[in-house]
Amino acid sequence: MNVMVVDDEPLLRFHLQKLLTDLWDEAEQVICVGSGVEAVERINEVDVHTVFLDIKMPGMSGVETAGVLRDMGFSGNLVFVTAYDQHAVEAFEHEAVDYLLKPVHGDRLYQCIERLRKRDERTVKYELDAEQFKRLMPVAGSSELRWINATRGQQVHVIRLDDVCCFIAEDKYTTVVTENGEFLIRKTIKELTETLDGDQFWRIHRAIIVQVGRISRVERDEEGHYEVFMDGIGRRLPVSRSNAHLFKQM
Repeated sequence: MNVMVVDDEPLLRFHLQKLLTDLWDEAEQVICVGSGVEAVERINEVDVHTVFLDIKMPGMSGVETAGVLRDMGFSGNLVFVTAYDQHAVEAFEHEAVDYLLKPVHGDRLYQCIERLRKRDERTVKYELDAEQFKRLMPVAGSSELRWINATRGQQVHVIRLDDVCCFIAEDKYTTVVTENGEFLIRKTIKELTETLDGDQFWRIHRAIIVQVGRISRVERDEEGHYEVFMDGIGRRLPVSRSNAHLFKQM
């Protein structure tokens, strides 16, 4: 039985490939491709049981790829993987068996595998109904990050959000700073601001978000500029004038 992983991020492909290899005994081969176009090309070369599709990819998105695969006659299983949940309706229009939110954890992936196994045992088409979907997905508007998949070198690290001292935007990436070192993610500061708990994380600068509980002290110079000092990392971070009000009562 062949399984295909479609994701434009090499490290995330590797992460999901490893999880699938470890958890799904029946999967003989986990094929990894980096785009929807590659998926469409490879689907005719091998018999694929299930395709795990990242939704947000450059060029052909995961939803568009699913449409092309279905038009080509692909009758296997589709599972969508994404960091966002706003594409859920589109996903299930293509008869998706499941819908996984990044970072994908082993226990949640195992639930998906069990769902696929049960589907194989039945002759009728098995799909999620609305109630099942609600149980699997966080409530809209209240979903907040708890874990982050971040890279360092060639490795993917799963980091607890509580261990993050701050996020600093640099070039195309955002640096995740912890007491155990620095890691990279592709989420922008704006995207993080929309997802993080505003009581726990404050945006103190257009390029910086800090975890409030890890602030050791805040200093103000004679010109009224503030700097934040963080526990455990020995860094001082500037506060923009537009965000200085966060500390004026301290």
